[in-house]
Amino acid sequence: MTLNISDLIAPMEATHRSGINQTLKWRLQQLDTLMLMITEHEGDFVDALFKDLHKERTESIYCELLLVKHEIQRFQRELKNWMKPQKVSYPGALFPAFCEVHSVPLSEPGCLIIAPFNYPVCISLLPIIGAFGGGNPCVLKPSELCPAVSSLFSKLVPKYFEKGALQVVEGGVEETTKLLEQHWGLIHFTGSERVGRIVQEMAAKTLSPTILELGGKTPTIIAHDCPDDMAVVCNRILAGKLMNCGQTCVAPDFVICHKSKLETFCTEAISAIERLFGKDPEHSLSELPRIVSESHTKRQLNLIQEIEKQDSSKVLYGGTMKCNPQQRLITPTLVLDPSMDSQMMKEEIFGPILPIIPFETDEEAIQLINNMHGTPLALYVFTKSQKRYETYMSKIPSGSVMRNETLLQFIIPDFPFGGLGTSGIGSYQGKASFDAFTHKRSSLYHPCHAAFEYGGLRYHPHGSGIKGKTLILLLRVLPNFPTLSFTQIVVVMSAMAFMSYHGLYGFLLQVANLFEAVALLLRQIASL
Repeated sequence: MTLNISDLIAPMEATHRSGINQTLKWRLQQLDTLMLMITEHEGDFVDALFKDLHKERTESIYCELLLVKHEIQRFQRELKNWMKPQKVSYPGALFPAFCEVHSVPLSEPGCLIIAPFNYPVCISLLPIIGAFGGGNPCVLKPSELCPAVSSLFSKLVPKYFEKGALQVVEGGVEETTKLLEQHWGLIHFTGSERVGRIVQEMAAKTLSPTILELGGKTPTIIAHDCPDDMAVVCNRILAGKLMNCGQTCVAPDFVICHKSKLETFCTEAISAIERLFGKDPEHSLSELPRIVSESHTKRQLNLIQEIEKQDSSKVLYGGTMKCNPQQRLITPTLVLDPSMDSQMMKEEIFGPILPIIPFETDEEAIQLINNMHGTPLALYVFTKSQKRYETYMSKIPSGSVMRNETLLQFIIPDFPFGGLGTSGIGSYQGKASFDAFTHKRSSLYHPCHAAFEYGGLRYHPHGSGIKGKTLILLLRVLPNFPTLSFTQIVVVMSAMAFMSYHGLYGFLLQVANLFEAVALLLRQIASL
């Protein structure tokens, strides 16, 4: 069926023009409806995730559905407070003024959410929560690589939401391209750097702002002073790597291991894989998820085959012979010291292959990472030393950084999630989502009365006499004033009137003149 953009955006524009989306009630209604939809159909979402990615039930619930529910609950608790106008200070020479910053919905027609295949429920709905919280209608474009999840969204959303709040557009490149030709209040895209560049280029043509959640090669550093229990270290690294079969943007992409820890790490890494997914070398009956498509499976095989052709002894565990392309099953594979010119060291792996690179000094590790293409979305450092951790953190740029852990940044409710440089633009999650999906609109009210003109000091002509000097003096000396309530303004004005009546106001101005004279004298002395 041909996509009709006009029919798609008309109800969204109607929502904006009615003004209903500016209310707390409308926003909470959408969040409540979203919670109801995923709660009533939790089993359907779990089944769809198994069909598309072979995710087992527990992983589907805690990595997809629970994250969404917790984010909705956070918005339900905090949204009223987040929506309150924020009072800001202003130059004292403008007294009295009322200055506020309002968080308002983005521009018409609403927000476009282009979702990825790797977490097709969670990363579809988390941005929508932020968009609803900001008062924005949405269009969701699910990944065509997850047909079961995409079809489920397409079936459920019209039953729960009005078209002026949320719609789903299924399809592939053609439909996505047509959507990107339309202006949006915000485009939220999660995917590869290559496609992110295309999205950004098309968004620029319509002046649509973007949040791009991309990826890159996330390094994991095993320092010479890493924690003593290597089994725990390897559990955390391999669990992070193999979550969703490595198809996670913040998964450890490769390990840089100090030579003194290399043998222990490699041994324990193999043990960790077998603890997680059993000793069956193919893992066909384990809880290991599958690669999303045949083409992505073939790419993973090619990465391993390149190393096997060069030197098969570098494959410490796994390998192509243990994989089953027909089932889209790539076995966890450890590769020791692959060439930096190999494809697996040039591009994001996005699968269950873990290269292990030895190093001797911290500077060597830092240089190796910084010489690679792009900016990592995450950086993981295993060390007992806070000083060493801070050294790596300060010398290697990344979207996020963690010490002695992997992957957990996405479940910390107050962590903005986003990349840096080639790993992304902008961030979201929690309060960061509310800020990302709202426009910060400045509002100033200055009472229009001759009493607040202060002799017309700010207007031309200023000349070279007392008028201009007084204006400059006031701008220099008077501090910023906080925005006060009407009652507080009355109190301050009464105090000023009292001081003026008793001659104190003139005294304060003389003191201000004295301070200005002293400051001028000090500047002249300093220039000698």
